[in-house]
Amino acid sequence: MEKGEKDRAGAKFEGILLHPLTLSFTGSQESLEKRFIEENFNVILPIVRIILPLALLFYAIFGILDAYLIPEKKYLFWLIRYAFICPLILGMFFGTFHKDFKKIAQPSIAAIEIIAGIGIVLMIVLSRPPVAYSYYAGLILIIIFGYTSTTLRFVWASLAGWILVLLYETASLFIADTPTPVLINNNFFFISANLIGMLACYLIEFHSRRDFYRKHLLAIERDKVQQAKTHLEERVRERTRQLREINQQLLQEIRERGRLEKERARIQGQLARHQKMESLGLMAGGVAHDLNKILSGIITYPELMLMKLPVKSDLRKYAEAIRDSGNRAAAVVADLLTVARGVASERDVVCINELVESHLASPEFKGLVSRYPEIKLSFNPADGLPACEVSTVHIQKALMNLINNAFEAIASEGRVTLTTGTCFIEEKDGPPGTELLAPGRYVTLDVEDTGHGISPEDASHIFEPFYSKKVLGRSGTGLGLAVVWNTIHEHGGTVTVQSGEGRGTRFTVYLPASRENKSREKMRDTPDLRGAGKILIVDDEPLQRDINGQILSHLGYEVAAVDSGERALEYLRDHAVDLVLLDMVMDPGMDGLQTYREIIKIRPGQKTILVSGYSESDKVKIALQSGVARFIKKPFSIQILGMAVKEVLETSPA
Repeated sequence: MEKGEKDRAGAKFEGILLHPLTLSFTGSQESLEKRFIEENFNVILPIVRIILPLALLFYAIFGILDAYLIPEKKYLFWLIRYAFICPLILGMFFGTFHKDFKKIAQPSIAAIEIIAGIGIVLMIVLSRPPVAYSYYAGLILIIIFGYTSTTLRFVWASLAGWILVLLYETASLFIADTPTPVLINNNFFFISANLIGMLACYLIEFHSRRDFYRKHLLAIERDKVQQAKTHLEERVRERTRQLREINQQLLQEIRERGRLEKERARIQGQLARHQKMESLGLMAGGVAHDLNKILSGIITYPELMLMKLPVKSDLRKYAEAIRDSGNRAAAVVADLLTVARGVASERDVVCINELVESHLASPEFKGLVSRYPEIKLSFNPADGLPACEVSTVHIQKALMNLINNAFEAIASEGRVTLTTGTCFIEEKDGPPGTELLAPGRYVTLDVEDTGHGISPEDASHIFEPFYSKKVLGRSGTGLGLAVVWNTIHEHGGTVTVQSGEGRGTRFTVYLPASRENKSREKMRDTPDLRGAGKILIVDDEPLQRDINGQILSHLGYEVAAVDSGERALEYLRDHAVDLVLLDMVMDPGMDGLQTYREIIKIRPGQKTILVSGYSESDKVKIALQSGVARFIKKPFSIQILGMAVKEVLETSPA
């Protein structure tokens, strides 16, 4: 049957399509039949498990009537009831628990109804009138029971009911001697009971299918609502996600704009600082060289005088005072050059713990302690601290400035704590203030005091040159922390400050750890600075040539001197020397770096010491990388020059 024909054959009730006889879903709703059968079975199964025991109970109880109505045949009737019918009903009950019962439920229940009816028909046939008439009611009860209580579908219930009527008719006509009036009367009641039962069963199944269909429609609408809800929720989630992304983008843009503003302000601050440093550098570069030349005489000539004066001479104290004043002036110039142009010097691999211990044993620190007797200092060195490649002179100066600053920050009683350690800086993931450091391992030095602290306004300026909030007379030139900042940054590290008014201050120095595990051994001060060899002094200043010549001659060296790089080259073409003492800045003509490059063309491997009145960092570094043995900074003492010359001459050629 085609789909259109099925639709026309079906009865349409409120949109439901059912076959008018079988009540099966038909047409476009044919796919619902299997679902209805499965769901209906789940509904009727508990009912069947109740109805079967009740049917068993009634069938068994009516055995009492057998003994009362026909005692002579009660055992035969009981055999029918208790030996055949009741065991079958009981077996059907247990069969409902089998996993495959669903497949045979309807025909099995119809078969039990027919078998129970056959038992009653046998009892009618085997009894005599008028006793047989009492069993007619039992047959009608089974028919009504099958239509209304056994949960049989209309088709199976109708089939079972009419089979029982036909069995009764057959038995009445061919086996039992039933009077015609009684047969007509019974047929009227049996047929009426069947018709009424069919109508009841038809309506029960119809309403059951209609309720199922309505639930099906409701489920469809619920699914539509759920789909609409899900779609709406997805749209809301998507819109929320979009708004969240837009919000995050806006926040990111705000943060980025804030970061850029801070970066712009930082760069502007750096630019202003660089401009200030440039101006300061121009000023320092213009005068420092001349000042250091003057200071060379102020420092060196008194030393020469002290070497020649008797130990008990009254003139020694004046010569020492002149020398010490010159050293203090040289220190100020050195600080100014460090701030203006950075650090240019020879570097050694040393342990920071050793530098701290060396400073704590120095006369400068002992003098500081004598001025602040109520302040205690403690040092907590880290075990196994890696070495750093640093300029010991400049790092010790930075350390001295930090310790002096900590002592001066404490009003009366207090404590200064020095602590060393290590840390590993991840890219953009280090402590505050270390964002610009290259990733790697760093040695740290904390200098912490219990002083009055630094306000946020002052903390942003403390590393600027000449910025100071100290009381006049207690501090120096205002270059101390600026020297610390420039020195540490020149070494590839940084210095941070954590403070608050009334909470003390902690400076933390970060220096890159060296790949060398052990400090390089340095030659210590040697009492005997005398040596032998020929030294060429190259300097454009007559005073400097005279000072250096007298020092080296006094120490036992043969000395030659020229006033320019060009004349040094002329001299070296005809004469061999053991060492060249070369000035970095000479005017006019070639500077020290240019002169050295020409010297090694004439004399490959020529040992050279570079000297300068101020730090030309880049050129000095290039010279040291090119093969210059040592760099010493003017003004220098006899001991510094003598040790440098002796160390270089005693070093084997590369």
